[in-house]
Amino acid sequence: MNQEKGKQHSRTEQKTLYMFDMGNVIIKNIDTSDAIIDYYNLSKQEFLADIAAYEYPLMEGVLSSQQYWQHVEHKFNITIEGDPLADFFNPTWNRPVKELVERLRNEGKRVICASNTVESHYQTLMNFGYFSLFEKVYASFAMGLTKPSRQFFEFILEKEEVEAHQVCFVDDLLENVLTAQTLGIATFHYAPTDNYETDERLKVFLLGSS
Repeated sequence: MNQEKGKQHSRTEQKTLYMFDMGNVIIKNIDTSDAIIDYYNLSKQEFLADIAAYEYPLMEGVLSSQQYWQHVEHKFNITIEGDPLADFFNPTWNRPVKELVERLRNEGKRVICASNTVESHYQTLMNFGYFSLFEKVYASFAMGLTKPSRQFFEFILEKEEVEAHQVCFVDDLLENVLTAQTLGIATFHYAPTDNYETDERLKVFLLGSS
């Protein structure tokens, strides 16, 4: 069934699985590029173009952070210290969404994380307890699959042993939401913002109007 672009699905039936993206949904302050550019005095345009070209191999676990930084050292003729993707990663909670997840968990709902992420970011989030919010975490680098591919969602549906119509999914990227919609998953496009209205609409989507 065709969906209007970006349209939110109403929760017209009881869902058994609630699936959340991590970056710009559960956590904020996830970008490391500006700090890396400033620290190593890189051309912003050149570095952003370069890391964009390697983003999906990194998130799918095909390319390690070490391999990427070896490439950067060669290309930009600099010496890299440690793993900047980890060293400059300082996430913070997006508290309105965190509280909604906690409410779902308190109501006995199964809530999982479905995230495009590199291994170093995953380890940081694990070490600081961010993933304790969820019953299960599906990380792209470990799956070898990334959103917005259908296979990413189909993998999770199979592992969770649920049908698409039983699932609610929240993500900040429209392309991920649209793919989920094609499978029949109820979706909410959570555009990165501090807008109170967005959080209120998400609350209604997840919990109903009561």
